[in-house]
Amino acid sequence: MSSYTRQEKGALNGHDCVLIYKSETERDEAHTTGNGFIGLTTKMFNVKRLEEISTCYSSNGLEKMAFFQCMEEVEKVKCFLEENSSEQDPRPGRNEAKEEAWSDRDLGERPPASCERPAALPDDILAPAAPFDHRIVTAKQAAVNSFYTVSKTEVLGGGRFGQVHKCEEKATGLKLAAKIIKTRGVKDKEEVKNEISVMNQLDHVNLIQLYDAFESKNDIVLVLEYVDGGELFDRIIDENYNLTELDTILFVKQICEGIRHMHQMYILHLDLKPENILCVNRDAKQIKIIDFGLARRYKPREKLKVNFGTPEFLAPEVVNYDFVSFPTDMWSVGVIAYMLLSGLSPFLGDNDAETLNNILACRWDLEDEEFQDVSEEAREFISKLLIKEKRKRRSRIAALIPRTCDQRVYGGCPFERKTTVVAAALRRFLEKSAVLMP
Repeated sequence: MSSYTRQEKGALNGHDCVLIYKSETERDEAHTTGNGFIGLTTKMFNVKRLEEISTCYSSNGLEKMAFFQCMEEVEKVKCFLEENSSEQDPRPGRNEAKEEAWSDRDLGERPPASCERPAALPDDILAPAAPFDHRIVTAKQAAVNSFYTVSKTEVLGGGRFGQVHKCEEKATGLKLAAKIIKTRGVKDKEEVKNEISVMNQLDHVNLIQLYDAFESKNDIVLVLEYVDGGELFDRIIDENYNLTELDTILFVKQICEGIRHMHQMYILHLDLKPENILCVNRDAKQIKIIDFGLARRYKPREKLKVNFGTPEFLAPEVVNYDFVSFPTDMWSVGVIAYMLLSGLSPFLGDNDAETLNNILACRWDLEDEEFQDVSEEAREFISKLLIKEKRKRRSRIAALIPRTCDQRVYGGCPFERKTTVVAAALRRFLEKSAVLMP
């Protein structure tokens, strides 16, 4: 059956999309080898067909994954065309060189689409998988206390949503965490159910896993994987903890691996901040990203805008209420890396208005004395992320982490600088943030 016939019948699935993309782009490359830009333009017209049939793919998990991989290729071509349409060099060979450099740096490595452990990290740094297989969870109309013993005294964390308590499954004795979210109406419940839907799609060692969920009249309880290391920044500001640049490399690489998986699944976190990064335990340098309450599915054909988040970690496009995409999360990664390396918050002002103005002006630098001993690679990493124009910001994670960082991880990092100054600065930042919070 031809692809056209499949499309007319509405039966075109993700696998077909990938095959169409591969066959047609390969044919284009065979007929347009003389001009890289023309080849990409022709490819753009062909992949446009895939966008038009994006609602026709099957709900089967493997087909859906294949479709998203294919749509990622569409986005790559789009980005290239957008960033190079006004910069084409008419001289022979110039644009082909640009295309090759783009491919080598940004498009060469596709993120893992399943629960793969990042190969670039040593075994003793890899975060452990959850003590249960990935689950597809639906909120039960039942009382959580019927199945779990929820501790009233062991509170693991909290916020505007409610509190997180340590709990234990009665049938197995498995230690877990119960996130109790107050829901005042239908809208609140829909937001929590969106969080459940997002977590059902995320299966990665650096992303906290969902085990169960319960719905009642006034709240929804999410039963989550339990880790006991506390928030990353709480640990770093401990006077007995000496942060090194190697530590920062390891933390940031794991954050990037988790976000890469989310982006592979076409999900944006949109609330990356220190409070949403937990350490697996008190000693190891292993982390997991939490809190997907503000996460959103990213659909390339639908322009997404959001007006929420924590001020000092917001990207300029969020402040401006402009369209968000993968680079929006990467801006927040840049802010976190800046803070880990220096103990300073790059955009934090005396109030929220000043903070937002600093973000819109992209007013930051690496001139403070806290950056005196920070490596050039780390400086470059931050500089690739804290860029106001979203399309110029690096969002391909494989191209962001310098290879020299891997060498330091394996070969014994020379950057064993004791950063007591950083810890002290972080303590001042957290104190200031607490004062500014409403």
